[in-house]
Amino acid sequence: MRTLCLNLLFSGLIVLLASHVTVAQDRLGDPLPEGAVQRLGTLRLRGGISDLCYLLDGRSVIAAGNSINIWDLSKGELQATHKVCSASITGIERRSDGKALLVADSASKVHEWDLANHEVLHTFVTDQSGLRSAHYSPDSTRVLTTGASPPTIKEFELATGRELVSITGNMHSFREAIYGPEGKTALVNGAAGSGPILAHYDLTTGELIHEWHKDYYAHTRSIVLSADGERVLAGTRHSATEWQVADHKLLQKFSGHQGHAVTAVAYCKDPDQLLTGSRDGSIRRWNRLENKVLLRWCPHNGHVTHIQVSPDGERVLSYGSGMVAETSLADGHFTVAWERHNGPAEAVALLPDGSTAVSGSADATLRTWDITTGEGLSTIEGATLGAYAVAVSPDGTRVAAGCKDGIIREFSLPAGDLIRQLEGHRGYVRSVAYTPKGWHLVSSAGDGSVRVWGMDTDEPVHVLKEHRGGVLSVAVSADGNFVLSGGRDATVRFWDLRTGELLQTCTGHRGWVEAVCFAGDNGHALSSGRDGKIYKWNLKTGEIAAEMVHGGWVRALVCTPDGKTVCAGGEDRIITCWDLASGAKTATFTGHQGHVLSLAVTPDGSRLISASQDTTLLVWELPQL
Repeated sequence: MRTLCLNLLFSGLIVLLASHVTVAQDRLGDPLPEGAVQRLGTLRLRGGISDLCYLLDGRSVIAAGNSINIWDLSKGELQATHKVCSASITGIERRSDGKALLVADSASKVHEWDLANHEVLHTFVTDQSGLRSAHYSPDSTRVLTTGASPPTIKEFELATGRELVSITGNMHSFREAIYGPEGKTALVNGAAGSGPILAHYDLTTGELIHEWHKDYYAHTRSIVLSADGERVLAGTRHSATEWQVADHKLLQKFSGHQGHAVTAVAYCKDPDQLLTGSRDGSIRRWNRLENKVLLRWCPHNGHVTHIQVSPDGERVLSYGSGMVAETSLADGHFTVAWERHNGPAEAVALLPDGSTAVSGSADATLRTWDITTGEGLSTIEGATLGAYAVAVSPDGTRVAAGCKDGIIREFSLPAGDLIRQLEGHRGYVRSVAYTPKGWHLVSSAGDGSVRVWGMDTDEPVHVLKEHRGGVLSVAVSADGNFVLSGGRDATVRFWDLRTGELLQTCTGHRGWVEAVCFAGDNGHALSSGRDGKIYKWNLKTGEIAAEMVHGGWVRALVCTPDGKTVCAGGEDRIITCWDLASGAKTATFTGHQGHVLSLAVTPDGSRLISASQDTTLLVWELPQL
């Protein structure tokens, strides 16, 4: 199942049912989940992968599951998918003549794959636990393999699979072994607690030549040999270091990654430049002689675990935070500028026209979308550290973004100019909502407060502090007179917005209340959270009027304007829809590859928009009651 999902994720192909009925497609022609009518953003090149490399002609090979996917990223086009083995692939490497790939798998096997004829040329078993990688010798007649634990290096004759040497190391585990100069030695990095994490072995005798560089941790895909074979570059928890192979002398230490580990390294075609990938999602291009950063760019939101430089030396293929990216070595720009967020889509809101959505993301941007065509209309930058909540003013002329730095930023629509910043919250701003006439903006944050802001002042009109713990959600009644809030203290609270008076406290949830909304009038509220239950509350008595069970942790809740249907989505990646009159489930939507983090419904109640951790948004057709 996992392999099937990964292949689907990377395919981007049009799928046809056996009955010849075409599955609904998004703007790029990729299949949509059942019930979805549009995708905002794209899942292309997203998902779990094990390794990647370039072909000599500049195309990219991406290994996922037991298959390799060949992309021409200059066109954003998937050209082929080939199943190479039965087990999951753990590493790939291109042969020097470009005609074959060396593939390691989780069943401790190594395969040589013919790229022209799409067939396996050689296969042999290494008998290594946790086989991580396989590398060609300089003459492509031998193969060096790495087993994680116990830490082993083995060398094989490629044509016959005959084992030539087997070495057991002193570290807790090995990460990756590469050939040293002329293929006579092996250089390996690993995890060794406080001991040496780099080692050098003689492949003729199996003897240890040298162990060095004490550090806490070494990372996968973070050791590489220079083109001339004289230097080795390694990434560790604290920095990247370059060493002279002949005498293991330290040449340079590349630090300053904002305290983050260096999780991937590569040499550029220019022998005086190199790349480091960091835990913060950034890539740095260095002048290695001057120890100077020439360029820093951020194609990812987390650990950059793989970096490859294209054969022409102009592009960089990288993987991090669940996404493959190809960027320019010169300026860091993406080769294919698909309209999409580069981080989780944390929040979504609709403009009054019902056809335009605004999404906020952990990538520190807002994007506007045409929900009918899927077209990205604009990108608004400046949501510092990420936008975790968004709301659109009733007249559609501004959008408020609740940011990770505790500041609410209002931007004009459609221009995206910064109008004002509202400061006072401490901690993430978790929720924002405008009153129906646009006279006030209500916000909540991890500091335990709800704040009511006027539209002509930067100071709050009310600060509501009855919650014990962070306030995760707020909602404003249709007449603009009342506010709901849900918090980490497992309560739902009902406030008079005009006076700031607490009118009711509703208790019954077991765990955080992640989402609240009004149920069509001022007399009833809906809430849900970690316990997976959706409660309908009588706000006069504070008692539960109805209970529905979504199941998993609910992160988002929305009610249709007519008060008839409530929709919930959460960490189980599922969206459920319920008839509030009967309490019956009316629909279940699946298709997101990550948590469902936010929901919005069109003014006419016909469509639902979901925002997900998988960086995309989906538009669904709602059942009509």
